Amino acid sequence: MNATRPRFGPVRAALLTAVLAFVALGATAFAEEVEEPPVKEKSAFGPIQKRLYRMDHELSFGWSYLPLDAYYKGYGLALSYTIHFDHVWAIELVRLGWTWNVDSNLKTKLIDQMPDISPAEFPAVVLFENTNVLFKMLYGKQTFLNRMVLHFELFASGGVSLVFRNPFNIHELDMENSRYELGLNLGIGCRFWIDPDWSLRVDLRDTLLLLSFNRGFDDQLPKNAAEIGISISYNL
Repeated sequence: MNATRPRFGPVRAALLTAVLAFVALGATAFAEEVEEPPVKEKSAFGPIQKRLYRMDHELSFGWSYLPLDAYYKGYGLALSYTIHFDHVWAIELVRLGWTWNVDSNLKTKLIDQMPDISPAEFPAVVLFENTNVLFKMLYGKQTFLNRMVLHFELFASGGVSLVFRNPFNIHELDMENSRYELGLNLGIGCRFWIDPDWSLRVDLRDTLLLLSFNRGFDDQLPKNAAEIGISISYNL
């Protein structure tokens, strides 16, 4: 028998109202404490306000998800270091990632129902490294419920990627069927600032694997490896 949920009583309602009021007041205070930069730049469209936030040396750590392959889904972590030269250009010098791969129902059925098919025939991304150029094409700000100002930017990325693929996860690698591959990495992303030092970053990337270092033309390339990344960034 399912237990009946307790009613949302007046005490809990009062506590929830107090918490929401505290959050709203904090957000309002944050919005009021931020000093807007002076307007110093002009264009054909009128005066342009300079950026309030800027990045210099960015260290990011976050979550990675590989959803594209029909035979597995990858869940992992990524660590990156990016050098920002100005408001437009930056280089993601190194981005290292690791994924834990979970077999799909399709892969499980193929292996169970067809004895000639081996798990070694389904290599998945286990480790990857990206080096990209970032083009920061849009910066703006919006108000949220007239309580706080959200600063954000939109950027595109492109570069090279080194990928290690294996039929099994890191604790049971099959080195005889490992693949070391090179590809092109393209993507788009956005950033939301929490404060001048911390920001939330979202990346959508697609790596097109073109060349295998250890298997020549025996492997079936080119092959796509799409990725969704969410990370927290610190401005060093």
